Amino acid sequence: MKKQFVLNLDAAVVIAVLFALTLGLNALQYHWGSDLTNENYRLQLQGLEDELNLDSLRSALERHRAELKACQAQDEQG
Repeated sequence: MKKQFVLNLDAAVVIAVLFALTLGLNALQYHWGSDLTNENYRLQLQGLEDELNLDSLRSALERHRAELKACQAQDEQG
């Protein structure tokens, strides 16, 4: 006696819906991953820019402090 494989219509519909749902969720996760990757890259660049700006401001502040000390020293002498 051979067993015959029978696929009911409701089972085929469930399989098709699950397949479509899986593809949709994969696409959604890919979209979210792409957005997060782009945001991460943008934030890394922003962090680098902020670090460079901070270093520049630090050096400018040190220059101004040195100029202020030099002016104060001249005032005390003269």
